[in-house]
Amino acid sequence: MRIYRWLLILCASLGLAACQDPDDGPRHLTPEEIEKYKQEQTLKIDKYVEYRKGTCPIILTVPHGGTVVESFLTLRNTGNCPDPDFATDLDYNTRELADEIDKAFFQQTGKHPYMVIALIKRNHVDFNRKRQYAIPAGDDNVGKIYDAYHAYITTARNEVTQQYGHGLLLDIHGQSHSEDIELGYLLPPSTLDLSDAKLDSGTYVSSSSIPHLVRTNKAGHSFSQMLRGKDSFGGFLNRNGLECVPRPGYLSPGNNPYFYGGYTTRTYGSYGGGVVDAIQCEFRYSYRDTQSERLRCASAVAKSIDEFTQAVW
Repeated sequence: MRIYRWLLILCASLGLAACQDPDDGPRHLTPEEIEKYKQEQTLKIDKYVEYRKGTCPIILTVPHGGTVVESFLTLRNTGNCPDPDFATDLDYNTRELADEIDKAFFQQTGKHPYMVIALIKRNHVDFNRKRQYAIPAGDDNVGKIYDAYHAYITTARNEVTQQYGHGLLLDIHGQSHSEDIELGYLLPPSTLDLSDAKLDSGTYVSSSSIPHLVRTNKAGHSFSQMLRGKDSFGGFLNRNGLECVPRPGYLSPGNNPYFYGGYTTRTYGSYGGGVVDAIQCEFRYSYRDTQSERLRCASAVAKSIDEFTQAVW
C-alpha cells in the first residue's frame, strides 16, 4: 500500500509524464496529404459517371441527363468555357429512358448493352463536346470527371471491337422542337435533301458516322438504304411505332430544326475509322415524359436495335 501511494505521488509530481504515453502535440497534415484527402472525399467518380459493362456489341451513352450539382465544382459559363454552342439544358428523363431500354433489351435478348451515363449536371461539364469546350477553365476536378466518362466509352468501344469485330453506339439525347426521334449521322439536312442516287454516287458516306456499316452490312445495302431505307435503324423504329427522321417516307427534316450528331458520334463512330458505328438519337419530349410512354418507347427501341443488328450483322 505504501509503495502504491508513493507511485501516485511521484506521477503527480512529474505531471504524469512517467505514467502516460508521450504527447508531442497535434501533427499537422502535409499539403500532399490534404490534397489526397480532398480527392478521396470529393472525386468519387461513380458519383458523377455510371459505367455498366455489357454482354453484346451495343453501347448506350447518355451525356446530358445528369442532375448532380456540387458546390466545390465550378459552374460552366460563357466566360470560363468558350463553347461556340454553349448550352446547359437538361435532357429530361434521358437517363431513365436509357435504363428502360437496357431492361427491355435484356428481356428481349437476354443481353445487356454497355452503358456510360452522366450523373453530374451539364452545368458543370458537357460530355458531348471537345474537352476545351466541355469544362470550366482551371477546374482540374471537372476535367478528371470528363476524362473518366470518355475513358469508359473508349473501354467499351475497345472491348466491343476485340470481342465482336463490329458494334453500334447510340448516343441518347432529348429535344423538344419536333415530334420525332432525330437520328444523327453527322449529315446536315442539306445533305439529306439529296436524292438517293446522289448520296450513293458521292463521298458523303465518308463524312457520316456509319461508313463501316455501309461497307460490311451482310445485306449489301447502299449508303442511302442504310440511312433511310426499310432496313435502316429509322426504318425499324418506324415499323415499331415510333416517329423518326430519316426513314422511308421521311427522308430529310428539310428546314425543320434537327440535331445531326455531335462530338460523341463523330469521335466514337466509324467516321474516323474502326468497326463501331454511331447514331445520335434525339428523343422527342413525349417519348420521355411519363413512365408509361418511356416503357412503350424503350420496348420499341430495344426491339428495333435487335432487328436492325440482325439484319445488318
